[in-house]
Amino acid sequence: MNDPVTNTAGAAAMQPLNLRGYEELPLADLADFPSLAACHAAWLAAHRSLPGRADPVLPAVIEVQALPPDVMPYTMLLDYLPEERDVRVRLAGNYVGERTSADAGGRRLGNFFNAHDAAIVYASMEQVANLRQPSLARRSYVALDGMQFSYVRLILPLSLDGYTVTGFFKTIEPATLQTGAA
Repeated sequence: MNDPVTNTAGAAAMQPLNLRGYEELPLADLADFPSLAACHAAWLAAHRSLPGRADPVLPAVIEVQALPPDVMPYTMLLDYLPEERDVRVRLAGNYVGERTSADAGGRRLGNFFNAHDAAIVYASMEQVANLRQPSLARRSYVALDGMQFSYVRLILPLSLDGYTVTGFFKTIEPATLQTGAA
């Protein structure tokens, strides 16, 4: 099993997704991204124990007061919908919310990305869910409105029962955000 802090040891390491506009980074690089490192530390602190289990289980929530304030506008809580190969935005910071539309079913990947980029995002979340491990990655893409975005992001798995990934905490390192016309 992988060490969730360093993403090392064991066969279940994050596999590099060979996709345009996506570069998986080792979790050891978190030190280069202080806000994301603080989010990761809050996630680790939220792990809990269950009676009869020696291993810690995934958290269902991360306490908002444990998060650095600068990530809040960029943070999303996402429901994992593997049967639909999609995610649904449960909660989004104002930077995210101001830049997308929503339908009656809530914001989905298609509200943010074209089909190619939505597939990249889903593949990375599917890997996080399957491995129950965080993902640190550099992303660049052109949004549906034609704006170009580039940033380093962190996805942390969440679980209502502690074992099955049911959602994600996703945010970016604010200092890495670059935007412009495509």
